[in-house]
Amino acid sequence: MVACTFYRAGKRTSSELVAVMGAEELRQRIVLATIPLLDDYETLTMARIAEAAGIDEAELLTIFPDKDAVVQAWSSMLMAQLSAASNPTEDVGKLNAIRMDQPIGPRLVEVVTILGAYYDRIRAELESVERVGFPRHGTATEAGTAPLSRNDFRVLGSLPEFQQAVARLLKPDEQRLRVPVEVLAEIFLSMSRFCTRAPNEVRPLPAEQVVHLFLHGALISD
Repeated sequence: MVACTFYRAGKRTSSELVAVMGAEELRQRIVLATIPLLDDYETLTMARIAEAAGIDEAELLTIFPDKDAVVQAWSSMLMAQLSAASNPTEDVGKLNAIRMDQPIGPRLVEVVTILGAYYDRIRAELESVERVGFPRHGTATEAGTAPLSRNDFRVLGSLPEFQQAVARLLKPDEQRLRVPVEVLAEIFLSMSRFCTRAPNEVRPLPAEQVVHLFLHGALISD
């Protein structure tokens, strides 16, 4: 999360603050100072935002023309944080590094472990953002940015990059599989996403159990 220190030793000009903290950090400071005020969005004034941020209103208006612009900057900041957290490049690299000469079970256990860490990272970022608060009361819509929601991130576990990597790992056993590897990869990703940490799940399934369920089904063998 972006952090910001609030200075209470009187108002300072934006030029003075830029000299101390930089233009982008000042923008973030203003945005973060505005968040606690958004429950009163309808009556919120730029003067109140300026006071919360510790700068003059005239100086604030040189950075943001109105409160909608502040909210739009907030939404953009949240989206940038979540986008960075959900970038799968490093995780796909780990999937592609899994050894192909080991049995299918251990291969898939590694997949679940890697994806579990990916889901945990996104979940932690979402929870961090939610502690600050998503845009609400129509503020983001008024500012031209759609409100953020956990629903926007449900598809992350089915990213094409993940599907391709898992399908590649299933390929050596293709002749033993009942359906094409591309289909199985999508099924496995769905299982791993929900089994490793289903919504409100206190005890997620271990990776080995997820893989056993995928390979052998839910029925106990006679």
